[in-house]
Amino acid sequence: MGRTGSGVEVRENSLRIQFVLDGRTVRRTLVVADEPMSPTPSNIKYARRLVAEIRDKIRLGNFSIAEYFPATGNVGHPTTLGDQLDTWLDSKRLEASTRAGYESAIKFWKGAVVGKQAIAMGEKALRALKPSDIMTVLAARSELTGKTVNNYVSVLREALDLAVIDKVLTGNPADSIARAKYQKPLPDPFTREEVESIIAHMAQHYPDQVVNYVEFKFFTGLRTSESFGLRWRNVDLPSKQILVTQAIVRGIEKDNTKTNTARHVALNSRSLTALQRQRKHTQVAGAHVFLDPRYGTAWLEERAFRRSFWEPTLKHLAIRYRPPYNTRHSYATMMLMAGMRPAFCARQLGHSVEMFLRTYSKWLDGDQNALEMNRLETALGANSSLEHPQDGGEPRK
Repeated sequence: MGRTGSGVEVRENSLRIQFVLDGRTVRRTLVVADEPMSPTPSNIKYARRLVAEIRDKIRLGNFSIAEYFPATGNVGHPTTLGDQLDTWLDSKRLEASTRAGYESAIKFWKGAVVGKQAIAMGEKALRALKPSDIMTVLAARSELTGKTVNNYVSVLREALDLAVIDKVLTGNPADSIARAKYQKPLPDPFTREEVESIIAHMAQHYPDQVVNYVEFKFFTGLRTSESFGLRWRNVDLPSKQILVTQAIVRGIEKDNTKTNTARHVALNSRSLTALQRQRKHTQVAGAHVFLDPRYGTAWLEERAFRRSFWEPTLKHLAIRYRPPYNTRHSYATMMLMAGMRPAFCARQLGHSVEMFLRTYSKWLDGDQNALEMNRLETALGANSSLEHPQDGGEPRK
């Protein structure tokens, strides 16, 4: 009696196997019908084959101890990375737009392959996942932007955090993954001339409701989802303001904004005029302010508006393409260039002052930058009028 070199310990009335998992030696007594397996020659051969199979799966990274030994405490817990990702997603209360983003990240991790055997990450044993696996997958996808990488890793880290909380894992393999560096693009607003050209073109070629909507967006800075969700009950024309409380995101109407904070937006003469023109089209119905004029229904997503009206207009005018969201940037920079206080501008857009200043710092000085450069050019011009010394002579005064 005793242990063989194959990882099988032959005992008097039982068989015990051993293998190394996550750096620890695991020993398990083999059981049949709740009784220890007797050490017969055939059972010993079976035990040796079992140890070889387990070691092979550990090497490939797809071993699940709960699959072989359900009494180890992992019963009912996810055993693969794919299972854990699904468990985590099911545990979240999410809005449709957020869920769609998470599902995209989960699809990425499940489908990624790692190792010489090209094992899909979703099939990899949860306890066998290593930081190097994650890094290898990311290194193989060099086309991903830094922002996308950070979003994907954030989802993975949260899912693995839940596994740690549930005591399925003792540590989170994603904790050591550094954030990818990326440069956030600056806002890309339309110039005032471009704004007027877009509105004028649409007035000549498209229904009034489209023109009213575009002018309203350019001169309120509402998010697209907020402008789609705006209802007449939240429009106060005598007080020249609207109350932003709702949004339509991916076809679903929400009783909250992106920041979960309702806000009042003051109407200037341009946005007020656009609403007054829009009254005859939709106010009697009393529901949404802006409708798709082709069907008389609320705008559910931006793609239909963009393809039917926005993109053709910019193409016809030879204006560099920017998405409809940039009407928001245009209004923000318009306010700053007019010298309005950043705190007021931030409230109008539904930003914190800190985020507003960080996003639009380039435009905070309004025309002051041009004035300062004009002063420099004036000085440079004055200096250039002085003649340079010739043959050691003095410059002419």
